Amino acid sequence: MKKAIVMLSLFALWACKDTEQKTVEKPTEAVEQVKVEEAEAPVTKTIVEKEEKKVIDLLLPMYYDKDFHEEEVKQMNDSWLALLVEGGQFKVQRIKYERLEMKNECTESDAIGVFPLDEELESLFFFSDTKAILKGKKESLAISKTPLWPDEPQTYVFKGKTYVLRAEGKQVDSYVYTDDSEVEKTYKKFDNYKLYVSVDGSGEQLVLDIPSFNDTFVQLLFVGDLDGDGNLDFIFDTSEHYEQKQMEVYLSKGAKHILYLAGMSSVDFSC
Repeated sequence: MKKAIVMLSLFALWACKDTEQKTVEKPTEAVEQVKVEEAEAPVTKTIVEKEEKKVIDLLLPMYYDKDFHEEEVKQMNDSWLALLVEGGQFKVQRIKYERLEMKNECTESDAIGVFPLDEELESLFFFSDTKAILKGKKESLAISKTPLWPDEPQTYVFKGKTYVLRAEGKQVDSYVYTDDSEVEKTYKKFDNYKLYVSVDGSGEQLVLDIPSFNDTFVQLLFVGDLDGDGNLDFIFDTSEHYEQKQMEVYLSKGAKHILYLAGMSSVDFSC
């Protein structure tokens, strides 16, 4: 009997010891790994300032106020050249011209201007004969669209290089009008207008900076090679008022960056 009791006690002790050694393994909880991404620094394009270097005197085939522009108009002589447009093609040559005077009936002031003697010739402007723009036919590209509205960049490819014109500004008004061809168009009025140019995706250069417009807007008149360096040059109508005509010529040869303002002329014909 004592032997049986001893055997039962030993068995119970062994069972208890075995239970203590067994540990309950809890299932491993899945820990969600949250990947913290570093915010990328915003990409900013390098913008260089507008460059101006007057190398040509410019005259438009229009009447200028004689009181303010007589000396400017009379400096033109037989050595001057004209940029002509014939059938969509551009060429530079000397032409016969005439200097005319008239009375401005609106302002009752005297006006003076220079015009092609051959009325069939379409001259964009006259300019002093310099080495900046040589005589002959000029390579040009078809203009994509005009006016040069903000948020509507234009791309031009010339001799393997890609040029982008990009404008920005604050729109303050718009309205629909009918042009001379009886086509409805939308005019957008912008303040603080700026036009930039870039080549092959590089940094931009400021070309135009116009505070405001009065029923006008920037028009692109020429895209091509005026100075013969294999790079694009541009001519813009930058009239800021409907009673003004202003033209600016931008050349590439000798520019520090992309373009420089080589010459401009403005005519005010307001009453």
